[in-house]
Amino acid sequence: MHTFPDLLKQIRAKANLTQEDLARVLGVSTVLVTLIETGKKQVSRGFIQKLAEKLEVNPSSITPFALIEKDINLKKLSSVERSLIEVGQKLQKYLIEKKATKLSH
Repeated sequence: MHTFPDLLKQIRAKANLTQEDLARVLGVSTVLVTLIETGKKQVSRGFIQKLAEKLEVNPSSITPFALIEKDINLKKLSSVERSLIEVGQKLQKYLIEKKATKLSH
């Protein structure tokens, strides 16, 4: 599963956008996009809302990934948690493969 910075990079790459392009689309600074993508700044609710609006998805489709850790030890998780992670992986793939193109329209 992708962390939020990795997810944002994947979405941006699929949309064939630079960090500057994405910043322009979202109405934020390029510095902010860079800081979020490098994990130096936590993503804000406002940023998630702007991204969700442009992707044409509900913000709750994105928020589960704001706090995801890079290396999840699945063995330490309950079966319910593992199931949620699997659903999250499918959701991330959907955001990257199907919705990212909305950013470049």
